[in-house]
Amino acid sequence: MVLLILFLWMGEHVFAQCVWQERRYATVQQNNGGVDNPALAADGNITTASTLNAPLLGSVTQYLKFSTTITAGTPVTIKLTRPSGLLGVGTGITIQPFTNLKFTPAILGGSWSATNAGQSWTDGNLLGLLSGSGEMEVTFTPQTNVGPAVAFDGVAVTLGGISLGQSMNLFDAYIMQPSTTVSDCNMVLDVLSGVRAANLAVATTTSSVANPRNAVDVDPGFTTYATMTTGVQVLSTVFETVIFNRASVAGDSIRIVLQNPDIPLLNLGLLTGFSIQPYLGTTAVGSPITNTSSLLNLQLLSGSGNIYILTAGIPGSFDRVEIRMDGVVGALKRMYIYDVSRRARFPDLSFTVNGQPGLDPVCINAAGNMRFTVSAPESCATYYWYNASDVQAGSGSGFTPVITAPGTYTYSVAASRTGCTYTEAKKSFTFTVSPVPGKPALSIQP
Repeated sequence: MVLLILFLWMGEHVFAQCVWQERRYATVQQNNGGVDNPALAADGNITTASTLNAPLLGSVTQYLKFSTTITAGTPVTIKLTRPSGLLGVGTGITIQPFTNLKFTPAILGGSWSATNAGQSWTDGNLLGLLSGSGEMEVTFTPQTNVGPAVAFDGVAVTLGGISLGQSMNLFDAYIMQPSTTVSDCNMVLDVLSGVRAANLAVATTTSSVANPRNAVDVDPGFTTYATMTTGVQVLSTVFETVIFNRASVAGDSIRIVLQNPDIPLLNLGLLTGFSIQPYLGTTAVGSPITNTSSLLNLQLLSGSGNIYILTAGIPGSFDRVEIRMDGVVGALKRMYIYDVSRRARFPDLSFTVNGQPGLDPVCINAAGNMRFTVSAPESCATYYWYNASDVQAGSGSGFTPVITAPGTYTYSVAASRTGCTYTEAKKSFTFTVSPVPGKPALSIQP
């Protein structure tokens, strides 16, 4: 068989007809007071936020409006922070889609109001908000109480004050639409983090995620990290969700550089309570990947002491991955997350000579009939082939090298995905070409 030298990693929405999805943000905001830095909730920067400050037993509302009316049936996403404090306790958050945002003048200045578009969404039906604190996204499709979807101009977010000093951050609202740009398809777009409890009305002062964005900063030396801590909190989960710019292709992998400061030598068996959950939007891609999964591979980072690289091939397409630590008996209490990144899957190759499965070495007489082919090529990718000097030698899903002399040859292949600004990492393969056998030497025995 041909010797293939493989450099494999273990292991926003799928390339549907080669069209990506990208975010379109609400660009107009209005409010009637009680909001700090209101423009930051409509600036298209998902890392900046306004702050809603609710008076005791009162409420404050901020309106986020799109530049045009959004078609009925379009999901909308709002990023916000659930006020910290008691988990599992209602916080008075309401999200109401609207149309016809208007200002009504009055003697004392006037106020903003809008027409409700369908039903409102409150603590009881806001996904992920019932029992957690931290930065979160809420995605829903505006509709009436009986189900039909409705068109809308934007969303109004209201915070009711049920305790003194109640406040929350509101980052942005967005919808997804077909992309018209070319970008880094594995770029990290955002990070969410926080704490969840199993509907328990208990304080969570010992569970936290510190410096979450350190896990996705540009730090090739791995000197900065996010710290996930479960502390003494039982039945709570700390999480860090990394959101990528676009959806992966099935078979792409996730790579996490991590360290446990309390255990010098880490292995998969010690990762009790640690798991990885891929998502495509709000839909989970498979079950959580735990330390018993065959998808996981853990290796010590060379020269690092006790920093490890954890990799997992993800069978389905995903655009985000949630890293979790559960506060259960026997679980790890702390973890440093240095880096979270995504890697494209390498193409699988087949090798034929004269249309039949090839063997290594190949006789020089048959070298012109060798053919390397990408098995199950991606429909939205172009493949490029390179020689040992990294010079492009061909393109397409199949490749016939030009061989004129015996020897050992190395080539590589890489996929360039539609809409991406780069070519994926190369997969190398090596094969040997033998000279034509010489004439046999004969001797006559007396």
